[in-house]
Amino acid sequence: MRFASALVLLAVATVAAAVLYLVFANGAGSSQSATIPLPTHTPSPAQPTATPLPATWIEGLATSRGGVPIQISCLDRDHDGRLNAGDGSALAGLDIPLVAGEACIDPAHRSDFYAGPPSDAAGYSCAARVPPVLIVSAASAGSNLLDPSGGESMGLLDIVRTLQQRLGAAGVATDTVLATSALFGADLPQTRMEQWLGHEVALRLEAMPCLRAVLLGHSHGAVTVTSVTAALDMRFGARMYGVIIDRTTALYDRNATEMPLRTPILNVYQLNEGWHGSGIGRPNVTNVDASTERAPVAPSDGGGGLALVSHKTLDDAAAAQRTIEDAVVAWVGVHP
Repeated sequence: MRFASALVLLAVATVAAAVLYLVFANGAGSSQSATIPLPTHTPSPAQPTATPLPATWIEGLATSRGGVPIQISCLDRDHDGRLNAGDGSALAGLDIPLVAGEACIDPAHRSDFYAGPPSDAAGYSCAARVPPVLIVSAASAGSNLLDPSGGESMGLLDIVRTLQQRLGAAGVATDTVLATSALFGADLPQTRMEQWLGHEVALRLEAMPCLRAVLLGHSHGAVTVTSVTAALDMRFGARMYGVIIDRTTALYDRNATEMPLRTPILNVYQLNEGWHGSGIGRPNVTNVDASTERAPVAPSDGGGGLALVSHKTLDDAAAAQRTIEDAVVAWVGVHP
């Protein structure tokens, strides 16, 4: 009997301890504030399940999926080690040196550029009720449009996909360009990608006077955005909107300081670790410190549940994504 009574007492004590643990565990962190409140209609789960990665970045798009991803350096058709007008009239105005032995390697499995078809061919014109929008995305260092298995900058793809859907629901035709932040096989990979994308965006804006462009980038891709918008600022500043997510020039091929003066820029950054962005004191820049936001741990760090955002995961934070999406939709001037 004494033994049975002891077992009962032990069971009661164990249950009581479990109840107390749950009470205190659930209360932990309840005083945390958020720079960007999480949307009430999309609460973050305590232990989110990993979103399956698409086989390629292109397969992760909602629209504009019918294009062909390329490796830019493979466009050196005259094999002179440079990308310029000698490789076709579309490259007139460019002069990008390539590195022998590093250009056009395994293009079936490595891509640094993709241009899709418009979401609505008929609506992608200046005769449309609402002018069309070009969405340009620049991913972080090490990205490969044909292999997203590393999981980096995939939140950027989530934002692009949501913008395609929200703008489409509002009757706005879109076209989409995806790029890495480095041009594979070029002598200065990041600088040359800036030049390539600047050329690409300029050609499209010149060809369609009503077209507007939204440029989004994460990490090194955010540097691409500021450099491209700075280069096109005087001609197209009123028709571009830039979004930079934790912009950093660490390990970039130069200290890129170019910033646009007219183009509106939304600067979302975090300060939780050594690799991070920072506020930018310019009148055309809206700064959002998202350091208190939470996102799933990066796959390259082992993956897992929610934690304070890091340089790798700021683009994955649900609230930061919604802030960016809402800002872009407001700039376009629709309210889907």
